[in-house]
Amino acid sequence: MKIGIWFVYIVNTFVNATFVSATEFCENSPNQLCRMACPELNCPEGQCAMRNGNCCDYNCVITNNCPKTCPMYPCPMPAIQNNCRPVDPEIDNCGCPTGCQTVNCEPTIVDQGSSCGGFIPYGMRSVCAVGLECANTMGPMIADAPGTCLPICNTIRDNWGNCVDDGCEHWYDGCNQCNIVNNILECTEKMCYNAQGSHCMDNDFNVINTIPKNCLTWYDGCNTCSVNRGMLQGCTLMMCFVQNEPYCQTFETGSLDVGDICYRFCEDGSQNSINRRDECPSNSECMSTNPSMASFDTCGSRAYTCINSGH
Repeated sequence: MKIGIWFVYIVNTFVNATFVSATEFCENSPNQLCRMACPELNCPEGQCAMRNGNCCDYNCVITNNCPKTCPMYPCPMPAIQNNCRPVDPEIDNCGCPTGCQTVNCEPTIVDQGSSCGGFIPYGMRSVCAVGLECANTMGPMIADAPGTCLPICNTIRDNWGNCVDDGCEHWYDGCNQCNIVNNILECTEKMCYNAQGSHCMDNDFNVINTIPKNCLTWYDGCNTCSVNRGMLQGCTLMMCFVQNEPYCQTFETGSLDVGDICYRFCEDGSQNSINRRDECPSNSECMSTNPSMASFDTCGSRAYTCINSGH
């Protein structure tokens, strides 16, 4: 007897679950434009799903309360002026517009870190909030790219949006070395796609004093650069995947100064030899910068330079 009762219960449950009418979208519901797998619709009986926007969100609407077709409004075509944008009317629960399209000429104010500027259509540009400015953070290779809202810089910015330190004369933007002349950056032209580690080089001995002052052409391990008194002026734009040891390729023929290379010899002949040991200025000697390093080969960073002797 109990087995029969349970059998009838299971059959009725299956029949009811099978023939319950599924929720459908209302006739006036906007179409789905997003590429997402939306969950199944679930509205009470006698209601349809009205999509909010063009993705998965929806409201349940009583079917009998919505017209089969939306009312038509005699809307004139709005005149779109510069820096203005069209604004669509609000949509009611039945998916019908509540009025005509209007025009909004007020700028969109955005906060720090938001996108701004760039070569984009009128009305879509964003304006930075008070205390912020639109800075180019995409480098020099991408023209008309949108910037980023950053705090106002009291000096100047490099090509990646970094604010140069006040009083700095030699700046590294994470990719290129720059001289600052009359508040203008004069930088080398090495190609980079992601610059990192910008800083002022005025107190960076390893960067500033690597290039001899009498060097005319410098090989940075990848590209060949012209040099003026120890500062890079312009480099080739070759893309390299291996960083070799940098060295000076050609020198001035004039008298030597403190810091200039006076002796260099490479066993493999990879760099041209220099032997000007007796031409260092007075009160200086042709010495190794690392006396503890004993090596017959004085190539690259092991080359001798004119160093103050103190007497």
